[in-house]
Amino acid sequence: MVIDYGSTRVGPVGADVPAGTVTVLQGPSGSGKTSVCLAMTGFLTPSSGQVDGDLGVLVPQNPREWLNPRLTVAEVIGHTRAARSAGGVARRRASSDGAIGAGGRASDAGGRLGGGAGSGAGAASGAGASGDSIDLEALLDRALLSPELAHHRCGELSGGQAARVCIARALASGIDTIVCDEPTAALDSSNAARIAWLINDLAEAGKTIVWATHDRDLVAATDVGYSFVTL
Repeated sequence: MVIDYGSTRVGPVGADVPAGTVTVLQGPSGSGKTSVCLAMTGFLTPSSGQVDGDLGVLVPQNPREWLNPRLTVAEVIGHTRAARSAGGVARRRASSDGAIGAGGRASDAGGRLGGGAGSGAGAASGAGASGDSIDLEALLDRALLSPELAHHRCGELSGGQAARVCIARALASGIDTIVCDEPTAALDSSNAARIAWLINDLAEAGKTIVWATHDRDLVAATDVGYSFVTL
């Protein structure tokens, strides 16, 4: 996969992303990690090549910019639940306050970055159809958030809380591949470690995680058998 914008080129990037594991996308600032994350979640189209397999859901680098400050946490999760019943562009439009990927729910969770035939977009899931429900309290607990935060507006959240709300929203989406674009970049060491261990827990529970970061120390401290892709 190659991504061109202006005079800048990212790639070629080619890597397998095994299902149910953590793949670390590493490289210095400006190396193109965010571009790869956006391509993996349908927000950016590669100049050549593609993402084989279903697209993921994005946990963005600047979570406050992807959360509507006027909405409560419960409303953000509710919008995501509604988006689960819509496919393709409609799904993204239904979560315009956030970062739901365009490709649908991953069936086998794994994928490959690179070239080849076939479409990277999967079919929409019926997981959010009528009758589906999300246990908001359990979802927030899984993302290491207090249930009391459900009725807080997103504009009131700390950086660490906003990052975890984006992870909770990704879980609510029903998509099996979660692409985390430097989710610890603006956090202190304590909150960064919490996010890193949460990423490990999600992979252990069967989610496929792509974690873009340039924090080698944090990766070394939490590595439980990661795969690595270097830009």
